[in-house]
Amino acid sequence: MRWQIANYQFCEQQQTLSSPSETLQLEPMMVELLAYFCRHPNEIISVDQLIDQVWQGRVVTDNAVSRLITKLRRAFADDARQPRFIATFPKKGYKFVARVVVINEGAFSRAEEPASATDTLPQAGSASPKADTSRLQLWGGVGFLVVASLLIFWLAWQTPQPSASFARALTSRDGNEFFPSFSADGTRMAFMSVKERRLRLVVKDLTNGQALEVTPPDGLNTGPGDWSQYSDNLVYLAASDERCEYYIREFNGLTPKEARLIHRCPAGSYGKILFTHNDERVVFSENSGPGTPYSIYELDLTTQTKRRVNQPDIYLSGNSQFDMHPEANQLLISSPDKQQWEGFYTLDLQTNELNLLFKQDAYICCGIWDHSGENVILMGEHPAYQLLSYNLSGGNRQVVYSGSRRINQPNRFNNGVDYVFASGDKHSDIVMLELTTHQISIVANDTVDERLARFSTAQHAVAYISMVSGKEQVWIYDTRSKARQQVTAFTDNRHYLDLQWSLDDRYIVGLTFNELHLINVKTGEATIVDFPQTEIRGVSFKSASELSFSAKEGERWRVYTYNLSNQTVSAESPQWSFIQFRANGADTLWYSHEQKLYFSDEQVALSDQDIPVQKLLDGRQWNLRKQAHHWYWYNPDLPGQIYRYNQQTAELEVIAEARVGHFDIREDKLLYIQSSELQSNLFRTVSQ
Repeated sequence: MRWQIANYQFCEQQQTLSSPSETLQLEPMMVELLAYFCRHPNEIISVDQLIDQVWQGRVVTDNAVSRLITKLRRAFADDARQPRFIATFPKKGYKFVARVVVINEGAFSRAEEPASATDTLPQAGSASPKADTSRLQLWGGVGFLVVASLLIFWLAWQTPQPSASFARALTSRDGNEFFPSFSADGTRMAFMSVKERRLRLVVKDLTNGQALEVTPPDGLNTGPGDWSQYSDNLVYLAASDERCEYYIREFNGLTPKEARLIHRCPAGSYGKILFTHNDERVVFSENSGPGTPYSIYELDLTTQTKRRVNQPDIYLSGNSQFDMHPEANQLLISSPDKQQWEGFYTLDLQTNELNLLFKQDAYICCGIWDHSGENVILMGEHPAYQLLSYNLSGGNRQVVYSGSRRINQPNRFNNGVDYVFASGDKHSDIVMLELTTHQISIVANDTVDERLARFSTAQHAVAYISMVSGKEQVWIYDTRSKARQQVTAFTDNRHYLDLQWSLDDRYIVGLTFNELHLINVKTGEATIVDFPQTEIRGVSFKSASELSFSAKEGERWRVYTYNLSNQTVSAESPQWSFIQFRANGADTLWYSHEQKLYFSDEQVALSDQDIPVQKLLDGRQWNLRKQAHHWYWYNPDLPGQIYRYNQQTAELEVIAEARVGHFDIREDKLLYIQSSELQSNLFRTVSQ
């Protein structure tokens, strides 16, 4: 529901309050209170009535009601002595006195909507701007928000109250915006803006709202950037798949001077750069080329001396996430270990001493120092709706901010108190395409995030992940009855990267960042496969009782088989890095350490050069599939397409367009994801 309140627009679903000059992100209880006032305008409502209707009878004090009224007044800039919105009637209650009009939903244009939040935002240091963005997919929907709101209220009741009441939008551009940095005088913000996979660096004047896009050399992607602490210099990345360069540029207000090249990095490297507390030294990340891990370096701008700093051992994409201490020349480095646990390390740039602070076995990312440099600020665990503070030992967990939409990539705001984060909206639906009739049917479209759709072996069911409960759950869709059923009832924040059915359809295996979960389809119970926590890729079932997957053995990938009957693990021939077992043995694929692909149980070498062997995997999941004489794969280049190649006729065709790469094929049916384009903006918390 949307309301026009004087010159404000209030969206209950988006949980925003918008004026012509700004958009505020309200905390959940403020939304409930304001919605109740909008439904009962010009009525004196007692405190007891508010507790009963807004707090749903939960035990709260009159002071708690008064504090929330004060927060809501502050959002409207209302004066309790001369109220334009909320009037107090002593010993009677409160009256909402502003004019309230329900907005016709159909007449509310997209351009008028407040800024929305992302699912998945690219990270500095990812292999490419085309990298998988499924980590942060967001959910919405009126019916779902009723359930989700109850969950959020319960969490807020169980945890310390946040120090920030709501968030104010700093940007409102179309696309995705993230990685903000603030000039030394606090008047300008540099940030990255991404639309249609084009990376742009924008400088915005915070005093008047004017903005300038930093012109890249030769049309390269630009950003992220960082302002120096003692001058008006901005250092930033300009890169493509063929070039990688770091530049520095002085600004006079919004007027830039000539850009100066300070470092050439390997082609295909998309890193991050920060000034130290010495304007003549910067730290940055780079890799040796697409798909290789990142390392952190320090560069002396005067002598052009580059050195690789001491840093954690490299796993996954390496060390691409780091933050400069607000006062000292110390880095906070976020880095996964071999078990895929996220570790947080301090590096003294003067002594080159590296120390581990703490680790978390959770789907989190990108820790930063708080304003004092005595705590670490993190996003909450997936899906993240909170900013959390931990001491340097990983204890004393405190809620810094709690909102209603997913957040990502925290940064310090330049007032020494608040924080900035990216937030927005997106959801994805699962559709099934009949390849012979071209008929499309909907598998799941609950206006929340639904993904990882997989056909069962018998093809009469589809397993998928849905966020309709606020947590990731496995659901099953019956292709004959069209009925949907929730299988699991997880209460934790697990995050699955892949699903696979067993050949007898009794089990579904879910792949997390470091574990395999065997889910009983009938009971919904999940057991963890007894294998060391590590990065796992390429899951498939060798037989009804044998689960196959690949894990690192030293520097090489090795295929392992888990026997469901006796819970034992054995290694396959060291010749193979990956094996994609299929129910039809003729479609099984074998990938050797020599990067050669074979197919069928007979291991026939693939000689057709038109089949892209390098697309066998997309991250952790299978991407290249064989079915009889047809081959299928996803190409992420705009607009994102699923291809079918006929090996007999050498005919290549596009069978579907999709923004998300995950798909499944079974006989003449294709499962794929229809997803809206990511839309995110930058918000800053507003402290009490």
